[in-house]
Formats: sequence, structure tokens, C-alpha cells
Amino acid sequence: MKRIFLLLSLLLVMTDRAFSDYLEDGNAMYAKGDLDGAIADYTKAIELNPNNVDAYNNRGATKTTKGDLDGAIADYGKCIQLKPGDAKAYYNRGLAKQTKGDLDGALTDYNKAIELDQNYATAYNNRGNVKRAKHDLSGALADFTKAIELKPDDADAYFNRGLTKKVKDDFDGAIADYTKAIELKPDYSDAYNNRANAKSHKGNLDGAIADYTKVIELKPGDALAYSNRGNTEQNKGDLDGAMADFTKAIKLKPNFAYAYNNHGWCEFLKKDFDSAISDATHAIQLDSKNGYFYSTRGWALYGKKDVAGALEDCKRAVELEGVNSLDAAGDQGMINFINGDYKKAIESWQRAIRHDASVQRELQPWIEKAKAKQSTAN
Repeated sequence: MKRIFLLLSLLLVMTDRAFSDYLEDGNAMYAKGDLDGAIADYTKAIELNPNNVDAYNNRGATKTTKGDLDGAIADYGKCIQLKPGDAKAYYNRGLAKQTKGDLDGALTDYNKAIELDQNYATAYNNRGNVKRAKHDLSGALADFTKAIELKPDDADAYFNRGLTKKVKDDFDGAIADYTKAIELKPDYSDAYNNRANAKSHKGNLDGAIADYTKVIELKPGDALAYSNRGNTEQNKGDLDGAMADFTKAIKLKPNFAYAYNNHGWCEFLKKDFDSAISDATHAIQLDSKNGYFYSTRGWALYGKKDVAGALEDCKRAVELEGVNSLDAAGDQGMINFINGDYKKAIESWQRAIRHDASVQRELQPWIEKAKAKQSTAN
């Protein structure tokens, strides 16, 4: 009997050692980026010890990284079953559900994580992201603020609160939060990018250009940063600088339809109508469902005195953007102008300017043309 007990004890020690080995090997595989190898090791560990929370948690994390969200959710569910008071397991399952697009399920899990651990700053932050996605902006702001109270050095929480303030058109508040995020994380390129966008909305074009330039310093291969800086330079009237940036964006991303279109719009403003038509046509070939691209070509065709082609493209732009959309107001104005209804053209262009003051530089001359023709007609 004593020998049997000794044998059983040795088997238990060997099993525990084998379990630990597989768990550690899985961690090592994950660190090396061998996700399939890590999952295999964690699975073997679970076979040897089916009640170990760490093995399920680590396999769940690996499956999340691999994109197997359903498998991850199942593993985190097992963690919760084995350890119902584990806030981290609810948080991890919530994150997997959020990534999968199950916002309601994610919200429920984040709520539970916070109920179990009321100082869980990251759970507040992620719950805020879910609430913003569900258009509960006040709830999102409250969660981000709580996350900041719990973890004042969390740059992401400031960034996310800034995003939410921007959606609420609180550009000053957004800029303040992005600035704090940058203070905490000086290489935070997304914070520079979003602060530039908010500054642009405030009319601080030089400040926006400086921030986009910083994004480019941090991420020289970021085509969008060049395009964004180009848009701002265009709004400022620096067409040559804008075209250089759009050209760089296209070089970095040859299928960048917006960069082609915006380059073409600068050419239209410089009265190089043939080049504008060529660029806009290229953008349409890349994305035939974007009304902006037809708009650019339509205005350039009008510059070439191709009235029929201009009318057709502007009508297509309005059709794609939506007849009552404020984004379509400029094109609706051109349609009215071509049709000789100068009063409605002026009204449409003034509505476009009220919607986006940055277009006034481009539309005001057309308003004056319409007024002159209206005066002549009277």
C-alpha cells in the first residue's frame, strides 16, 4: 500500500510538471509569434489540467490575436465558469466581443468587470469606446473621465475622450485632450492627426499643418497624413504645396482614389481642366460610387465648356451623395447654375458654405458669377 501511494504521488508530480512545461512552452511560442504552436501547447496543458484558469485565459488571448474570436470567447467563458469573480475574464471576453462587433455583449461584460472591480481603469476606457460606438456620447465621456481619474497617465483615455468631444463638436475640449495625450506619449501619431483635424475645424490651418507634419515625421510612409496635409494646404490656398502632398500620397499608395481626386481639384482651381478631368476620371475608376469624384470632374468639364458632361456628372454626384445632403449642395448649385436658375444656385452654394466654411474661398466667386448673371437677366 505504501508503494502504491508513492507511485501515485510521483505521477501527480510528473503531471503537474508536464502541465507547467506546456503552459510555459505556450507562453514562449506566443512571445515568438508562433500562435498555432502556442494554442497547441495550451490545449495540451488544458488536457492535463482542465480546471486551470490561466491555460484557458492564455489560449483565449492567443485565439484573439489569431482572429479566432468565437474560440476566444468560448475560452474566456470557461475562465468565468471556473472563476466567476474574475473581472479580467469578463474584460477579455468583452474585448473579444467588441472586436467581433457584438457591442451589446461587450457592454454587458464590461459592466460585469467593473461591478467586480470598480477601479478597473481599462474596463472603463473600453466601455467608453463601446458607448461612443452606440452613440451614447454622454455615457462615453463619463467613462473616459473615470478612466482618467483612476489612471491619470493613460494617454489612450485622453485620446478617446478627445474623439468623443470632437463628435460633440467640442473642438476646444478635443484639442485639450489630444494635447494631454501627446504630453503623456510624445510619439502618439494618431493624437497629432486628430488634433490637426480639430484645429482645421477651428480655422487654425497653420496649427493643423504643423500637426500633420509631425505625423509625417513619426510615420514617413503614411499616405493619409500627406493627403490630410494637402487638404489643409488647399484650404489655405497653397495649391502647389497641396499638389505636392497629394502626389506623395499617391506614390505611397497608388490606389488612393481621394488623393487623385483632390489633386485633380487643385488642378481645377489652377484652371488646368484637362489634368483635373484626367485625375478625377482615375479616381472614379478606382471608386465609382463616390459622388465627390464625379463632382470634381463635372466642375472641370464645365471649365472646358462641356456643359452637357458637367450637368451629367453633377447630377450623378448629387444622386450618390443624396439630394438633400449638405455635401451635395455645391453640386446642386452647379446644376441650378447650368440650368439658368441663378437664385437657387446662390442659395445652394450659400447652404454649402454654412455647412463647411472652408469651401467659401472656392464657392464665393461662383456666387458672384451667379449674381452677375441674375442681374443681367433682370
